[in-house]
Amino acid sequence: MTFIDLVLGGPDMSGTTTQIEDIIAFFQEQGKEVRDLRGTEIDALFHAQEFSSLNFGYTSLKEFLAERKELSSFYDGVVHSLCKKLFDGGTNQDLQVASMVKNDITTYINPDSAEIWIMEEPPKRGAGQTNRTFEQQRTKYGSQIHPLSAAHCHQTYRSDEFFRFRKILREKSKVIVRSRSEESACYQIHHPQQLPDGISREQYLRLPGHQFAFGHPPTHLFIVCGPETWTEADYLELKKQRSAGRKLDDHELNPAYQVLVNQRYATSWLEELYEQGCRLYGAEPPKIFRFNIYDSKEAIKQQMTERLREILKE
Repeated sequence: MTFIDLVLGGPDMSGTTTQIEDIIAFFQEQGKEVRDLRGTEIDALFHAQEFSSLNFGYTSLKEFLAERKELSSFYDGVVHSLCKKLFDGGTNQDLQVASMVKNDITTYINPDSAEIWIMEEPPKRGAGQTNRTFEQQRTKYGSQIHPLSAAHCHQTYRSDEFFRFRKILREKSKVIVRSRSEESACYQIHHPQQLPDGISREQYLRLPGHQFAFGHPPTHLFIVCGPETWTEADYLELKKQRSAGRKLDDHELNPAYQVLVNQRYATSWLEELYEQGCRLYGAEPPKIFRFNIYDSKEAIKQQMTERLREILKE
């Protein structure tokens, strides 16, 4: 199969979670083995080789538990085993995380146990967890959005996730599908009016984690966004339609911020970021495809799967 490192991105409310699920279904319909690394460290540990008798044939721990929830004692036993593994030896003698590297401080996941691997940014482990529970929720702690701090937080997990998982998957030419990536620079890089405390592009590109990110970029980006002329009123109307039952973070509650982010996703600003970053580290920029945020879920699904079929034939 053609090597693909595909990222799905866009401003908040663009539907990346739904689109990831659609792409998972697309590959499964083709009979491909898909494994989903999204979630906490326990979700990643579920895929470890030592749990192969439990995880065989399952896309994720979530799927496994949903199918076996009627067996409560069995359910409890699996969760206990995973928790015990996480806090039973390893780094500092109290933490053993998952990775695709065979070493004496992590729990090994065999990268060949699937053809397709699903990831997310920020992950719900490591520095990504800090980003989700603090950087995106600073007002809950009496603080404010701090894009410079967020950029440093993001670059930390980019090193972590790259060396634990994505580097090995790339070397083995596996298909990687991710929700978001270093393109979330759209949220963090300085703008004189809307983001005066943002990080400079030059500083962003030279952070250690971004050296790996832009030196080993995605092959393709699927961006779902509004038009370049999107307004705050447009975002607020979309949020009204799509946020029912959803806990909104500081980014989602800031319409002016979302307008800036969308403008960057919708224009050559994104291409210029990748051209500069990839040139700096000797890599090929990804191919970027855009989809209309106002199209129906079904229409976007059809457009993405058609584009994916074309990519797989290249």
